[in-house]
Amino acid sequence: MSRIVIVDDELMVRTMLGDVAESMDHEVHAAPDISGGLALARETGCDIVYLDVLLPDGNGLEHLSAFKQLPSQPEIIVITSFGDPDGAELAVRHGVWDYLQKPLVVDQVKLSLARALAFRQQKENANNLKAFSRPEIIGNSPALQQAISLAKEAASTSVNVLLQGETGTGKELFARAIHQNSPRSARPFVTLDCASITESLLESQLFGHVKGSFTGADRSREGLLKLAHGGTLFLDEIGDLPLHIQGAFLRALETKRFRPLGATLELESDFRLIAATNKDLHEMVRLDMFRADLLYRLRGMTITLPPLRERQEDLPLLIGHYLDKHCTRYGVCNKVPSDDFLEAIATYDWPGNIRELVHALDRACTASIDDPVLFARQLPTEIRVQVARTATGRNGNSSTSQVMRPVSPTPSAQLSEVMSPIAPPQAPPTLKEHRQLTEFQYLQDVLRHVSGNIPAAVEITGVSRGHLYELLKKHGITP
Repeated sequence: MSRIVIVDDELMVRTMLGDVAESMDHEVHAAPDISGGLALARETGCDIVYLDVLLPDGNGLEHLSAFKQLPSQPEIIVITSFGDPDGAELAVRHGVWDYLQKPLVVDQVKLSLARALAFRQQKENANNLKAFSRPEIIGNSPALQQAISLAKEAASTSVNVLLQGETGTGKELFARAIHQNSPRSARPFVTLDCASITESLLESQLFGHVKGSFTGADRSREGLLKLAHGGTLFLDEIGDLPLHIQGAFLRALETKRFRPLGATLELESDFRLIAATNKDLHEMVRLDMFRADLLYRLRGMTITLPPLRERQEDLPLLIGHYLDKHCTRYGVCNKVPSDDFLEAIATYDWPGNIRELVHALDRACTASIDDPVLFARQLPTEIRVQVARTATGRNGNSSTSQVMRPVSPTPSAQLSEVMSPIAPPQAPPTLKEHRQLTEFQYLQDVLRHVSGNIPAAVEITGVSRGHLYELLKKHGITP
């Protein structure tokens, strides 16, 4: 028996889904809003969540991550009254199991639920068969666990893997963990940073060359494709792979055959590819900066690594791990962070992610010399400045921005700047807020124009009656 949570503000929908789930011998809980649904899902440790889109306290799609990151990591089935391609894309990219449109059909609901539960059972069985070794991937936050679950799945296959994430999130650590937990673990793990090598050398590095193939080629050299035979090739920053090399690499990826520079015969290499990038490859494809056919081959499985700011509960484990590592490496006394040190660490948003955190900890340990206690004062200046600005903004002190603004180098201009502060212009709304405000105003204008006549409003707006009612409900407008 599985536990099902239904989050929908329509009693009829909650009743229908509940009856179907109970007829399949499952335990059912229901809530009319997001807050109640999250509380139920957390309390019950549910397996499946049915999540409506437009709810009294928000848009369900905007809370997908909150449901996915619950300890039980339930499968999500989104339900909605109207088809929205953007919403469907958002749901799929957040890993939902299915996207169902109302009115719901009983047979369709049963089939979707049965498949979701079968997939969940298969995933749990796979997780129980073999532990995933990850000695350098530190943390247990839901966001990290979700990425680890996908990495474990990738390790059991030979499909190509695309690791996405900001700089410093640990993409190479994940690539090594996937290789070390795969059947290829006894074979080489070969790495190449596409952004760190000049374009002229990159092709030779990948494919190798024969003696005399270009100026300076005084001997033949095997390329990384050949060295990775039987193992894993990790291409970091693949978005920087030059276009003219992408075609040759795509062929090697598809056929497992390639020709070194200057050679007449092809070589074979049975390599498994793991690629990583911090760039938007889809946008690069649109701008003709990356080959679409290569992107399709790369994303056999895509794993997005969470930034450090989305897994702050992992900070204590990360700090302890890297402090111990630093002290062992340099043979210094054990270091303990003070309260103000931990507060500064938690306040900073870490745009450089774990890599920046490690450098900051090394800097603090170096500054502390033989002192066993670390203080915020020993963190890099840039971090302390940002923490101070954040704290000042939180306290509502708006004068700091005026004091910190660049002023003219002349003394009179400086005095004028300080004595006559100019209030900064109000920041424009976000694009999402602007769209919502415009949509709200448009609906009000239409209803005012037709004096609340819904059929006339449907004709003007060009949407279905059901869609119009959903929009009015979304903005709290009563016809």
